[in-house]
Amino acid sequence: MEQLDNREPESKPGFFSSLRYPDYRSLVIATGCAQSAAWALIVLRGALVYDLTGSNAWVGFVTMSALLPGLIVTPLSGILADRFDRRRLLAIAFALNLGHNLLLAFLVLSGTATEYQILGLAILNGSIRAIQMPTNQALLPNLVPRERLLNAVAMSQLVTQGSRMGGPLLTLPIIGFIGPEPAFFMSAGLYAIGLSQVLNIRTASRGMMESTKGVVFNLVAGVRYIYTTPLLLHLMVLAVLHCAFTMAFESVFPFFSRTQLGLDSEKGLFEGPTYLMIAVGAGSIVGNLALARVEGQVFRGRLFLILGLFSGLSPMALGFAVNIPTAMIAAAVMGAATAGFMTLSHGMVQAVTDDRVRGRVMSANTWHVQGAMGGFNAVNGILMDFSWMSAPLLLSSTGLIFMWIMVVSVLAVPLRAIYSRGIPAEAHAH
Repeated sequence: MEQLDNREPESKPGFFSSLRYPDYRSLVIATGCAQSAAWALIVLRGALVYDLTGSNAWVGFVTMSALLPGLIVTPLSGILADRFDRRRLLAIAFALNLGHNLLLAFLVLSGTATEYQILGLAILNGSIRAIQMPTNQALLPNLVPRERLLNAVAMSQLVTQGSRMGGPLLTLPIIGFIGPEPAFFMSAGLYAIGLSQVLNIRTASRGMMESTKGVVFNLVAGVRYIYTTPLLLHLMVLAVLHCAFTMAFESVFPFFSRTQLGLDSEKGLFEGPTYLMIAVGAGSIVGNLALARVEGQVFRGRLFLILGLFSGLSPMALGFAVNIPTAMIAAAVMGAATAGFMTLSHGMVQAVTDDRVRGRVMSANTWHVQGAMGGFNAVNGILMDFSWMSAPLLLSSTGLIFMWIMVVSVLAVPLRAIYSRGIPAEAHAH
């Protein structure tokens, strides 16, 4: 790993202390643009396919298609992120997604987009993002000093989770005053801005690969690192279950808006999920801001457990909301809890991972998490098409299941140690 010295002098830590490093600032801005574009697209694409087909299952399949390619592409992207310059790989991913978003926007605006085209482009979008996200995560620790790593991860997660608000919020006036079709061009514009920021990054970063070994050996080395490190393995399994039961809600939002919130018009079908995603994003911002200055290991560990329990409780509250204000409040609480939990999880994973295999470890982590979210979005979409299923029943059931998972997780020694003491100093990677 080659690192350029582009950092400014240290000062007293604060909420935004990691943003004082120019390359990290560029990465955060690029991340915010890309994630805002992605979440806006998830909302718009879901509402569009529901309008075209009237099927919750189709919404689930399209949402899954944007997330599930990670099962195939993400492990390979970890190899790429450890073999090549991560900033250049990231720039290529941004450029490809810019082209994808422009193509989709023109298809929608021309009125020729079909559910099968949307499905195919969602797969393409997900495949490119499966390269982009682990590369971003592998590059991040090289742009700030080690003592700023948790703050940098918290800021990155704040932007990532807060983009659930930013992207949909930018589309809302376009939908309201012009119509939903032109809103698709907003995602392309955000990717263009993000690409320009990635090109500003000067710190070169790459991992270490055994050049005498093949791709399969190096790929397995990263996965083996997780599965043979008990702390990492338990953190990843818990994050996977968290994403499956508390964060796979995108496919539920169109049906929830129509049946629970009474938004029956075509415009309302787009506006309802947008309002809900904005609320989730707003809560995510608050949750991550609160974490930015949390430094005590013991407090972090206890907070990890508390936020896990609230991650299960909050979807239950959302399920019984019957109007937009109460639904947005419940969604905001859900966003704060789930974002806080995932930020702490990401920070712990980054802290204990060796930089030599970081690209492969982060890609494997993303692969598992995105696979869980994608798969359960499809499952939830299919379940919502059954006559006996309702949004309150689905959200309450999944939330309750994860609360029990958190209670039972106390029995696992590595997780119980985290809840009581945080990440032990000897577990930190060097």
